Amino acid sequence: MNNNNTTEVGLSPLAAVLPFALFVGATIILSFFNAININLLVVIGIVAIMIGGIITKNSKGYWTTIFEYFGSKTAMTATLLWLIVGVYGNILKEGHIVEGLVWASTRLETLNETFTVVTFLFSGLFAISTGSGFGTISAMSLTLFPAGIAVGANSALLGGAILSGAALGDSIAPVSDTAVIAATTQEYEDGGRTADIGGTIRHRLPIVLTASLLTCIFFFVAGRLLPQSPASLSSTISDEWFGLTMILPTLVVIALSFLHVNIFVSLFSGIVLAVLIGTTMGLFGLSDLVCLEGNNVSGAVVDGIAGMANICILLMVVVSLSGLIIRSGCMNIILSFMNRHIRHSTILAELSIFSMTALSGILIAAVNTIANICIAPFVNSIGKQHQIHPYSRSTILATVICTFPFVLPYGGCMLLLLKGIEASGSNVSLQATDMFLTPFYPWLLLICSFSACFIRNRHNNETTDKTNP
Repeated sequence: MNNNNTTEVGLSPLAAVLPFALFVGATIILSFFNAININLLVVIGIVAIMIGGIITKNSKGYWTTIFEYFGSKTAMTATLLWLIVGVYGNILKEGHIVEGLVWASTRLETLNETFTVVTFLFSGLFAISTGSGFGTISAMSLTLFPAGIAVGANSALLGGAILSGAALGDSIAPVSDTAVIAATTQEYEDGGRTADIGGTIRHRLPIVLTASLLTCIFFFVAGRLLPQSPASLSSTISDEWFGLTMILPTLVVIALSFLHVNIFVSLFSGIVLAVLIGTTMGLFGLSDLVCLEGNNVSGAVVDGIAGMANICILLMVVVSLSGLIIRSGCMNIILSFMNRHIRHSTILAELSIFSMTALSGILIAAVNTIANICIAPFVNSIGKQHQIHPYSRSTILATVICTFPFVLPYGGCMLLLLKGIEASGSNVSLQATDMFLTPFYPWLLLICSFSACFIRNRHNNETTDKTNP
């Protein structure tokens, strides 16, 4: 895996970038046309690999590299985690966790500005529970958004609160694809092991908590200052609290992750507990999880696996494309260029990682998962070169990648929210540009993450000075 012989893949460093560049370029173009589809991206990635196979001068070495990275530990670990997360998230949804959160939010609401804060917190809780930012936006735009309009909350702030909650869950949930990628792609210097998910979450928890607290304050103040929406929509929210019990499995998963319990064991414990609670409370039956009718198999478990299959394949394809860049020597050229400018400065190295991750989120705003996958190998190489701890690298990845994709008008999260609002029947006129600044959490998270780079390095310098007077 560490041999960077150019002839091994039969491509020059410049030619090795071509397949990867074709994939990223196509993704950016599709983002602007709102035509992002995971299956289509898989096809584009495969076509890019085939093009590389045509222009290579060493067919055997090229395809050996593709298959080696396609089945690498990084790709396989993330794939297994995603499949399990898919099952876990679907079981929670089957247990009516959305309805439970909506019931609680409507009962806790006292003022329209308070409802905006509640929307942020419950959207975040749902995202932490399921690990899905897109799933959170879809569910909350159809439930909490119309409920907020019904009590007169500002529509732009409501949309920003939902986007902020989705970003919060994506940035800290141990079951989110962001946490999986941020941890499993960042290796220790010996290359024998990667960062553990629980450790990376603990490392960025202060940043996330600070941004979350500031976000609540911003939403409350903005809710009092901005004009209210006309409360013209009658509430049709179900009076159902039982779904709140589905929060318990999530708390168990988070607690076990913080206690260094293996993430697979933590997730399995959460799944078992969710099934026990769901069947005991009558939220669902076993046939809702797995149902065999004739030759057809359906249910939440089957749907959970199917829902994650395409993104798993996409991950393998992108990791294979990045493998070409590594094996051709292109990665070394990029690192050498950056090292000449960084000059062995840890703070400059972290700021370079920060900037690259932010740029990746801006260019590939359609799906922050894809942006994360694409930039992670570069972050890993730069971090190892400058001895930046995998936890610090993971923190930058997991926080910065949850900013721009949630606020840009052409981002997948924003477009999904607008579709959900339209389908909710809320009868409000809302544009993407109206919500560019109202997702307070992504903006505050970006600022806190940027500040943390300087705080970490100042602390490290002070520690070094005390150790070596």
